Amino acid sequence: MQKGAAYWMNLHNFDDEDPIFLAQVQKGVTNFVKILTGKDIPVQYATSGDSMTDGETVYIAANLKEDTIDYMVGLALHEASHVLLTDFGYLNKEKGKVLENTYKIPKEDLDNVFTLVNFVEDKRIDNFIYSTAPGYQSYYEELYRKSFYSEIIDENLKNDVFRSPSWDAYFFRIINIFNRNSDLDALPGLQEVRDLLTYNRINTLESTRDSVKVAVDIYDIIKEHIDEEEEKEDGEDKKMDNQEYKTRDQVDRQKSFINSQYRKKRVHKKIKEQVNKLANSDTKINNYPLSKTTSIPTLITKNWEEYFTGPFGHNEESVNKGLFLGKQLLKKLKARNTVKKDIFENQKKGKLNSSKLYQAPFNENLFYRIEKEDYKNVFIHISLDLSGSMRGEKLAQTIQTAVAIAYAACNIKGFDVEISLRGTIDPNKSKSMHSSNQVPILAYAFNSKKDSTKKLEKFKKLTVCGMTPEGICLDQIRKDLPSPSYYQEVYLVNISDGLPNISSASYNFSTAINHTAKVVNEYKKDNIGLLSYFIHDTWDKTQKSESTFKKMYGKSAKYIDVNNVSLVANTINNLLLSNTIKSF
Repeated sequence: MQKGAAYWMNLHNFDDEDPIFLAQVQKGVTNFVKILTGKDIPVQYATSGDSMTDGETVYIAANLKEDTIDYMVGLALHEASHVLLTDFGYLNKEKGKVLENTYKIPKEDLDNVFTLVNFVEDKRIDNFIYSTAPGYQSYYEELYRKSFYSEIIDENLKNDVFRSPSWDAYFFRIINIFNRNSDLDALPGLQEVRDLLTYNRINTLESTRDSVKVAVDIYDIIKEHIDEEEEKEDGEDKKMDNQEYKTRDQVDRQKSFINSQYRKKRVHKKIKEQVNKLANSDTKINNYPLSKTTSIPTLITKNWEEYFTGPFGHNEESVNKGLFLGKQLLKKLKARNTVKKDIFENQKKGKLNSSKLYQAPFNENLFYRIEKEDYKNVFIHISLDLSGSMRGEKLAQTIQTAVAIAYAACNIKGFDVEISLRGTIDPNKSKSMHSSNQVPILAYAFNSKKDSTKKLEKFKKLTVCGMTPEGICLDQIRKDLPSPSYYQEVYLVNISDGLPNISSASYNFSTAINHTAKVVNEYKKDNIGLLSYFIHDTWDKTQKSESTFKKMYGKSAKYIDVNNVSLVANTINNLLLSNTIKSF
């Protein structure tokens, strides 16, 4: 069973230069932090000087690889637990006034004591999270493995290194006191220190103030056994051997973690802006499996204007024509707003007609029946291919048709329309169609249940975006559609002008075609109606493209001329007026 970040994201295909990968991590950590703390604490990638939480923001590093991500997530959770449990105001005071004035700590020892305070406080907050949030344990285990454990530490805990009482020796032995190789006889007082740090003892600490008291108790034990003059002389005269040097280096690394002085790789300003745009929007990033071993990140968003509007979006005429046609379509569909009702009197069963009760002795036909003929509810999802080849008249006609159907849906009972847009983007190059780093994007642009017809005006700025991730997007749509029932029919209307293709994702040619055909088959299994239209110009109507399109969509495939896209609306009109249902 997969543990840690491998459970919720693909760690094989991305690195710390990929904005989508970084955004996935940022979103994931943000969710973890919110669950952990119950607060909306901002999670951001580190910039210059951001090495620790400031009590308000959790900073994460950008050096995210397959073997480091769990450590980085653990570090973020560690910082979040500080936000939740550490009294930063009191802790900052401790470093100066309180330690010195209340506990009478000499100035020359303040830094050492504060390291002990941080060590105890880390144990307090991490033990709390580890015991109360078991789902996070794998992240904490990796955090401590990378921060504290090394072969040098393991080996030197067992030998004669740092066995003379000194601050270096005590820090080495205390920081690693939970290591299985720890020797409590190596220094006087270590057993007392260990007793102060037992699991049960740590779990009784309720506040940062309690951590400070324990740290001071440890300090008192150390001071009892250190000869300051001797240590000063040793520090001046003694040369460390190689083992001692390597050990001190490792201890300094451990102390850096305890004092929150760990280094975090910064992201480039441009990348950070792209990451924040993705992470702080309502855009979801799913890893779509192309096979058992490969996947591709797919963006799913309601913020369609961010990706599908631009300088080429000049569709005022198309939208206006669509609204006009929508009003005409509405007139044809008005019948759906009325219910045909017939009453059948003098029935032997049904509802009792109380006005005829006096006839009971001589008449058994005292009942009546009401027969209603209404229209089934219809939900239609219109998926628009907005790849680069849809530019020009194809886009204009498609917008016109989609707007007309959506307008009618807003004014017809039992008829709902959702419109989505699909294409690809390069997160590093925005809307470039020629990049080799394209990823699919599915944007939900309109829903007649929630949106007014005024929102259709925004389609005037609609433009194309990238390539054709047909099957990938249609599969996601399928998962989001309502379920068909006796009372509701569900349809997908697909309008496209090309075959599926993403050059960057091994999703092209036969692979993409076969995958799309497989997705279409899933629609059939789900009893979702499928109406698929291939819009063609004179130049792209070839026998090969037509046969391939039919291979993907089967009987639902329709080839329509760019000037006859309005035929889609006519098909919808006939469909809506034919699906009646009787009730009694």
